Amino acid sequence: GVMAPALLADLFAPEHRGRVMGVYYLALPLGGALGYVLGGWVGDRWGWPAAFWVVGLPGLLAAVGGLLIDDPGRGASEGYHHAGKPDRPRLTDYRDLFRTPTFVFNTAGMATVTFATGAYAVWGSTFYQTVRGMTSTLAGRWIGILTAAAGLLGIAVATWLADFLLRFTRRAYLLMAGAAAVIAIPFSMSAILDPERVSSFAMLFVAMVLLASVLGPCNTVTANVVPPNQRAAGFALCIFLMHLFGDISSPILIGVLSELLAIPRIVRSPIGGFLDAIGARPVGGTNLTAGMLSVIPVMLLGGLLFFRGSRHLIRDEERARKLGGGGATVGAGMH
Repeated sequence: GVMAPALLADLFAPEHRGRVMGVYYLALPLGGALGYVLGGWVGDRWGWPAAFWVVGLPGLLAAVGGLLIDDPGRGASEGYHHAGKPDRPRLTDYRDLFRTPTFVFNTAGMATVTFATGAYAVWGSTFYQTVRGMTSTLAGRWIGILTAAAGLLGIAVATWLADFLLRFTRRAYLLMAGAAAVIAIPFSMSAILDPERVSSFAMLFVAMVLLASVLGPCNTVTANVVPPNQRAAGFALCIFLMHLFGDISSPILIGVLSELLAIPRIVRSPIGGFLDAIGARPVGGTNLTAGMLSVIPVMLLGGLLFFRGSRHLIRDEERARKLGGGGATVGAGMH
């Protein structure tokens, strides 16, 4: 969401923020897994309308609980005292966000990760049905299990590892995110090209763990480089761009590429010959294997964006701290 990360940043100082964000984002795979299990169980017994009521109830309870929470004030954890400064986002706030290099590179990097995870979420089940010959039920079940397990493991490990690396460099969050995106590339390629289901799922699991690991650190970076009174606007813009160029775009692009690369003229071309040589062949009138491979260059781009953003991270954190009137930055003196 937009407000929750900004509120957490107001409640917890930078030295604790990474762990808090990690715990918060653990709710995504955990909630998704519970939704799959509980929704499926209720739907089988009482029908899909009942499933919507049951899985929606926790959200209503959480909303009621949210009404009981006191607003700590923007930047309370950093000693931000400019109470008279308006908190409502203005056009100049969004302009300032685009002038913050770390925010731009971090958001663009997160969009590439979301591009890949969105591709697996939308096309993963279809891929294993069409290309690997699995049933719809079995493929969907395994994709759901792997997504939930990888999310939990990736976010949990990254939360601990990022804070450990922060002892050595204040650039740790984005350096780790860049490394995770790049290291995930060979595992993603193996998952897509390996004809064996078990090993393919194993490689997919590792890739998804690595991709999930960027979530907590990168959102912590957003909180750290945006002044307190602009954080809600910062998270709103980040989420909008991340989904627009990520999991909204990737399913469409992969669908178009899958059909395009199955056209006989393309199949007979040098491009088609290369794809055939690596095992990306058309099946059933589409080349979904080749389409899925589009995530590979996007993930490489994401790694480069994170690495580039890390060069600006310390300066942008200091700028946000000064604009917010806060205290010392965690890890001050490190580079």
